[in-house]
Amino acid sequence: MAARSYSLLRDPLDVRISPSPEGEVVLVGVPWDWSTAGRPGARFAPGKVRGWIYRFTGHAPGSWDFKCKVNDLGDVEVAPGDFTVTSRRIVDAARLAYSRGVLAVFLGGDHSITRWLLEPLASDTLGILVLDAHYDLRSVSEGYTSGSWLWDLHLEHKGRVHAAVVGVSDFANPGYMASRAREAGFTVVPRYELIGGLEAAYEAVDRLKSLGAKNYYVSVDVDHLHVSYAPGVNSQNPMGMTPWESLKILEYAGRALKPRGLDLVELVPDADVADITVSTASKLLLYAINSVLEGCGG
Repeated sequence: MAARSYSLLRDPLDVRISPSPEGEVVLVGVPWDWSTAGRPGARFAPGKVRGWIYRFTGHAPGSWDFKCKVNDLGDVEVAPGDFTVTSRRIVDAARLAYSRGVLAVFLGGDHSITRWLLEPLASDTLGILVLDAHYDLRSVSEGYTSGSWLWDLHLEHKGRVHAAVVGVSDFANPGYMASRAREAGFTVVPRYELIGGLEAAYEAVDRLKSLGAKNYYVSVDVDHLHVSYAPGVNSQNPMGMTPWESLKILEYAGRALKPRGLDLVELVPDADVADITVSTASKLLLYAINSVLEGCGG
């Protein structure tokens, strides 16, 4: 039987991206979404994103050709509903991924996973660029929420964690989070400020770079995108960003920060329409990887 293909074309030169036993890119899925108060289902995203990544070719006439090898380590074995066990496994998987390649790429999962993916890097100074419609600086009276990960990280590692959150949406967050962002020293770039151009986002990246952190990281919450480009997310975002705006910011940040890791979170395939969200997010991910690694010689 022939190997699985996404095309019926008999073209042996039509080579698609595929996993490799080793590579510059180390890919890990984190199918956890028990921390969301919105639409569940992000646990199913890693497999869907892989499906799209492995149907793309590496040829990019507008960018670097993607010639990176992808060492796909599979998914973290989550313990359903048990974040104590799962968080420990996420930290272990992240530590392994950082040690195996140049860039660790994590497929979520809800945004709570980022807190644990960063734990191996947070022992030293850490700069984080987040594309998100939300601050994620929430406190709750009980339970656990994916909207608190950045505040929790700040409290645990005060003075070592620096962040820029780009794309924060109007009318989507409680007001107290703005003062928390100022208290933590984080840079916040509202989506509204980017309508006339991306200079504020570039300045936020430059500020992160000027801090000279030991490690950098990029987290992409897919809900920063406008709902027409990302209907399949936990929290849909009217008047959010366009993929082209996100692409240019990710390219700029990848080249400037050379992050150790990046993640893609809050994608809910069961809420998607014709794979609009998963296909757009997967292509953005390839652009982000390409910008960090400059196509791995492509």
